[in-house]
Amino acid sequence: MHIRIVLSAQYIMCFGVMGIMLPYFNLYCYYIHLSGFEIGMIGASRSFLMILFGLLWGLLADHFQNRRLLYIFCQCANAIACLLLLHVHTFPYILLVVIVASIFYAPLISFMEAFTMDLIGNDKNAYGSIRLWGSIFFIVMVFCSGIMLEHFSHYIIIKMIVVGSLIQAGVSIIIPKTTEKIVHKKKISLTVFKQSSVIIYLISAFTMLLAHGTYYSFASIHLEQMGATSNEISTFWALGSIAEIFVMMNARRIFKHFTVENVMIFSFCIASIRWLMMFYSTSVLVAILTQLFHAITYGAFHIAGILHMDRCMPDETKTTGQAVNNAVSYGLGMMTGSFINGYLFEWVGTYYSFLFSAILSFLGGLLLWITKKYCHNHFSWSSKKISSCSDVPCDVSTRTLPQNEQYQ
Repeated sequence: MHIRIVLSAQYIMCFGVMGIMLPYFNLYCYYIHLSGFEIGMIGASRSFLMILFGLLWGLLADHFQNRRLLYIFCQCANAIACLLLLHVHTFPYILLVVIVASIFYAPLISFMEAFTMDLIGNDKNAYGSIRLWGSIFFIVMVFCSGIMLEHFSHYIIIKMIVVGSLIQAGVSIIIPKTTEKIVHKKKISLTVFKQSSVIIYLISAFTMLLAHGTYYSFASIHLEQMGATSNEISTFWALGSIAEIFVMMNARRIFKHFTVENVMIFSFCIASIRWLMMFYSTSVLVAILTQLFHAITYGAFHIAGILHMDRCMPDETKTTGQAVNNAVSYGLGMMTGSFINGYLFEWVGTYYSFLFSAILSFLGGLLLWITKKYCHNHFSWSSKKISSCSDVPCDVSTRTLPQNEQYQ
């Protein structure tokens, strides 16, 4: 089976299940009368465990050089844990199940990113064309879930999550075996994370995902309170992924003409506008149209981060690098965002929560612009555009082999 089909299948199942869970699980919790604080607590706990266990699994994978085995194990364990959602209906037990499932879900995305970066070889910008299949099936499942909610009770969401997780675990088995090609196994060094360009990026990623906290935790509830139907909520989430696909398909062209840092600064600017529109607007239609900005605030920013971290990491810490990226952004950023927005939801509601997100985005973009303009030499960001594997923005002198030579 062609390697790109195998990799695409991993993204298809991962983001297909996410297309059920991300828009509708918090809404399910809202339907069963969990408070905003309890919903925020669930989201924050999940994000915290993504930090802790994402890093732990990543270090284990790099230490034993057996990412595939751990990937399949975590997929299967996560699916088994999700089965328990069928039998819990109160906050303490839902929280407990989410904690168990999150322990094993934590490394899955970073493992997929590391697999993809390694197995596509030198053609790094092909990442977008593989990753876009995840976005396509995210859209498909968002619409399917919305249709199912029109005909069945909100409990159907849990059943769909469970079935999807089981299929996802099955698909993980087709990831190809890897062959170790590094003759002298190096001790994993974390000093690479002291590079100023890595630190700046991780701060930026944290800020961007913190600013997305209201969106990921309470957007569906916000639309429900505005009077949106299930189909309108489905359209809201699907449009974001449709816009994101445009960036995935054009990633090669984008990063050939623009540097990673400029893409990130532009993403923060667009994020500020996006969240201000959510704050000011009382129209469901306008809220849906703001999803077009998701192409930039998630799609472009995400790819920039994946490419940047891949080029910063030596071969023996690639999995750890993507795990740190995932932990700081979707872990620490989302955890903090969920906690803060859980309180804001109860205190001032979702409108002012989006204002908080807009302010954060502005500050994040301003900080990145200042470091680029006034501290460029000190922080050693690359001024190169990324057109090939050789356009490396970080010090990677510790590499021993071209990364695609480690796998067959």
